[in-house]
Amino acid sequence: MDGKNRPEGAGEKEFLSRYHPEKYAPISITVDAIVVGVAKDTADNYRKLDRQSLKILLVKRERYPYKDCYSLPGGFVGEKETFEDTLKRVLLEKTGLSDIYSEQLYTFGGVERDPRMRIVSCAYISLVDISRTSIAGAGWFSIEEIRNMELAFDHNQIIEEALKRLNGKINYTDIVFHMMPPEFTISELQEVYELILGKKLFPAAFRRTIADKLEDTGKMTSNAGHRPSKIFRYKKALQEI
Repeated sequence: MDGKNRPEGAGEKEFLSRYHPEKYAPISITVDAIVVGVAKDTADNYRKLDRQSLKILLVKRERYPYKDCYSLPGGFVGEKETFEDTLKRVLLEKTGLSDIYSEQLYTFGGVERDPRMRIVSCAYISLVDISRTSIAGAGWFSIEEIRNMELAFDHNQIIEEALKRLNGKINYTDIVFHMMPPEFTISELQEVYELILGKKLFPAAFRRTIADKLEDTGKMTSNAGHRPSKIFRYKKALQEI
């Protein structure tokens, strides 16, 4: 019989009536969101293709501790909130984002990770198509920029763990498509894989690997100075991933 349906005996009721949680050290819980997307960096030469870069959403802290430092969007878990409830609230309040793909990453519980008190953070990875978002109160930063920044708390470490998770999942799941626009070329998709994996891929082998995941739209690109490329879309609904 599970704990919810188990009848309380007299002994348990007496135990709970005498229980004093204030005897234990207070610990608070927060939720932090690593919002990841891919953005095009416009080339300054029309003969060069626009390159893509992996971006992460950061907010500038307005209060101490770490006032004026950048950090991941986050907040304390409310007394009546689940972690998922807090995640949705934080993303909406601090970035204006809603209804985006998220999955729990890891729980960070370093004893001195927060100077205020003992605070444990449950971190989530959230993936988004940057081209379809309008962000308020936050900014997109490349991985290279972030690695040269000192973020608040242990957020540099959290981001590195998120990148490891993406690297580990990209080859056996389709989560990458949460960061892609509805229509894209195979070269653009390959570039995103390469950004996450941190290595170059052979075009022919990549095409064979992802061929059954894509649907030809019948459209072609029309970039000036470049050979037209076929435009594809992801076959499945993103809700199925």
